[in-house]
Amino acid sequence: MRFPHGYLGWRKANSPKGSEPPEIPKLGAGDYFPSCRLYLLKHAEDRKYLEIRHNRRTFSLEDVESEYLFIEIYNEMCYGCLAEVVNYKAFYRVLNGDDLLRDQVRMIGIGVGSKKRIVAKFRKEKNIPFPLFADEKRKIFKSLGKPLLPTSYLVRRLPDGGRRIIFVQSGHIDSLEKLVQKVMVVVKEE
Repeated sequence: MRFPHGYLGWRKANSPKGSEPPEIPKLGAGDYFPSCRLYLLKHAEDRKYLEIRHNRRTFSLEDVESEYLFIEIYNEMCYGCLAEVVNYKAFYRVLNGDDLLRDQVRMIGIGVGSKKRIVAKFRKEKNIPFPLFADEKRKIFKSLGKPLLPTSYLVRRLPDGGRRIIFVQSGHIDSLEKLVQKVMVVVKEE
């Protein structure tokens, strides 16, 4: 007998009630972005860009001094994510070209299920100017509610150091200009 969702469909149909772990809802605007520890791949360069004051190889989002973080969640094996590299690089150039945004918004990418060496190779091959990090065990991805890839989050620093999600850009960027305007409005309002 074939199940529409393969092994996972079979497991769901044949598992006793209550044995499946509860689904984590997708996080959206107003939710707290999960705290996570990330490993700096380009230690000095990334630490300077993110304004991290300590010298350790790992950091948490609370260590980043920037008011806003634009966080891209991707996978280098995802065709849609690869297609978005051009838009993310263009968005980074716009952020760095604007006086207000350059000082307040930093950009990072988190590779879902990627090893550190694969992320470093991907960054070098695609010539990505902003820091990329590995989410090898998919902990961050799962705590976000397993969003569609690629997904981006604009998060704001709170007084306690935590990060609150301002908005979510799920899937492909339809218009780079609209995304820039959306970020500009948020930064100017708050």
